[in-house]
Amino acid sequence: MNRLREARYKLGLTQEEAASSIGVSISLLSKMEQGLKSGNDNTKIKISKFYGLSVGYLFFGEEITKRDKNKQEVI
Repeated sequence: MNRLREARYKLGLTQEEAASSIGVSISLLSKMEQGLKSGNDNTKIKISKFYGLSVGYLFFGEEITKRDKNKQEVI
């Protein structure tokens, strides 16, 4: 499972709920979760802010940072 989908699952959200909260289309979020689209930088930033995780962690396979870990413990 990719990290983007995993972050959504951890919050217990459907794609529709997450997309609406983030301000992107369900189609785009679905394609990003499937790895079919990468999204532009602004979209990646909006998504990372929504999930409280770094862009690097969600989209580029970087290890989780201390900041990310602290935010996940709150969720």
